[in-house]
Amino acid sequence: MFGSIRKRRPVDGPFYKQRGWTNAAVFLGVAVAMSLATFLSGVTTGAPDHRTRIADESRDILSGLSGPLSPGDPQHVRGGTRDRPGNCRTEDGDTSRPTTTPADLRWRKLVAVMVPTSPSAGPLHRDSSVWWCFAHTPTGAVLAAHIIPVQLSGNTWRGAAEQQLVPGEPRDRFVTGKAVSGTTDPEEKSVGRFEGFSLKSYSARSATVGLLLSKPSGGHLSTSVTVRWQDGDWKVAPRRDGSLYSAVDQQAKPGDFAAWGDRHVLG
Repeated sequence: MFGSIRKRRPVDGPFYKQRGWTNAAVFLGVAVAMSLATFLSGVTTGAPDHRTRIADESRDILSGLSGPLSPGDPQHVRGGTRDRPGNCRTEDGDTSRPTTTPADLRWRKLVAVMVPTSPSAGPLHRDSSVWWCFAHTPTGAVLAAHIIPVQLSGNTWRGAAEQQLVPGEPRDRFVTGKAVSGTTDPEEKSVGRFEGFSLKSYSARSATVGLLLSKPSGGHLSTSVTVRWQDGDWKVAPRRDGSLYSAVDQQAKPGDFAAWGDRHVLG
């Protein structure tokens, strides 16, 4: 059974200044990218001209990119039931909330992180820059919340940002700042690993997934990611400041999460 993640008193100020964020960012290979909040926070809030500039820059950065999940379906691949790409068909009958890992769990390396995958719940397709096609189920949402942010930490982040982030001002902030900060794939020795998950909320349109992570230095931390069902797949919904994760809890309790399974089962 899922337990609720222990609530902490909110920390004032932008997420990049919150205690513990650096450790989480290093785990996910996004420390440099997330520090771009100096540029993102405050500059765009309440200033229409700045928001317009950010939107224009984001559009330029992502121009020329398109794929099966791109807004507007420029490749004309979606249609039929559930408006999904023709080569993305999943079994979506199991709408129960997962309390254990999928029976067909497979661990695969993405960037420098081992991520959980499932042949039945996704991602069914693993392209060079985008791992996509998740089941429209609670389990599919859980897997997408782990995988998509890791994709966005690597050098091929633009394709994932164009297809797998919910369009809007928060995405514009993420994209523009990410381009400014640059990206360096993390070394394997510097990352921790995913240890557990919780499904904090779920509907057919949206889900918030808690992530339990181990730290290379020992101990655990937790954060959460929100995903939405859009364009025939799960996409990450960035927070207002452009960050992909909620504030980090450095005192996470493993008992509040469902533990991930055997790490020796590799895809």
